[in-house]
Amino acid sequence: MRTLLRFIALLLTLLCLTPALAEEAGPFPALRGWSKQDGYVYLTLGSFPQTKEGERLPILWRVLTVEEDRALLLSEYILEARPLHGDYKEYANKPTNKKQPGFSGDYTQTDMAKYLNGDFTANFAQGELDALTEDETLGLFFLLSGDELKNAAYGFTSNESRKAWGTEYALANGLFKYMANRGSHSPYWTSTQSTSNTQGARCIKSKGEIGYINVITEDEGMRPACWLRLDQARIDEGDGTREAPYTLLPVPGSDEPIVTELVPLTPATDE
Repeated sequence: MRTLLRFIALLLTLLCLTPALAEEAGPFPALRGWSKQDGYVYLTLGSFPQTKEGERLPILWRVLTVEEDRALLLSEYILEARPLHGDYKEYANKPTNKKQPGFSGDYTQTDMAKYLNGDFTANFAQGELDALTEDETLGLFFLLSGDELKNAAYGFTSNESRKAWGTEYALANGLFKYMANRGSHSPYWTSTQSTSNTQGARCIKSKGEIGYINVITEDEGMRPACWLRLDQARIDEGDGTREAPYTLLPVPGSDEPIVTELVPLTPATDE
């Protein structure tokens, strides 16, 4: 009888410990990439002006894929409008061009790439930056390529799936918006140079298809992406839905992330 009682006590102890052990097993027990059945998981990281008045709100990200120890995140909304590069000849020309040397569409040398890995990083607390890992080529923050925006494994299964909407702030500060019969969404850049016009970069067009436009275009949208290190942050609260995204806590020793109220944004419609 004593042996049986000891066994039952041990079993109850193990059952009580199971939730704690499961929590310690991994920082993101529910984090996953896109799935056809369940869609995306969402989280917030950093902050950026998003209302018409420029109020800073948490940036909402969708998880495209989880690969080993990192997750690829894409901003749910187009955050602002800006040219990919200010000089289309420099963007298009070869380095050997005698009249005006350029960089043959190398995204890493564009004004956009420099901005995303420079001034844009000020929108994140140091603890949040510590939770990210640089892309080997593109840096800490970057734009997706044209091919990545065709990747069905990331959820881009149709033209419609590539559409994105700008924040009130972006629209109030120059972001182009298509007519309501097209969806009232906005165009945004990729990191890929156009093959048909080397002065242009590939971008999302009115039906969600991929086309191109000259890199100096000022009303084209910026929709950043980044890699999150799974061992450098933990879920604080939320359920991972678009309405209640996960919020993250950085590793111990880092400062706390910016915490503000998340105001849901809906696609703007024309009157």
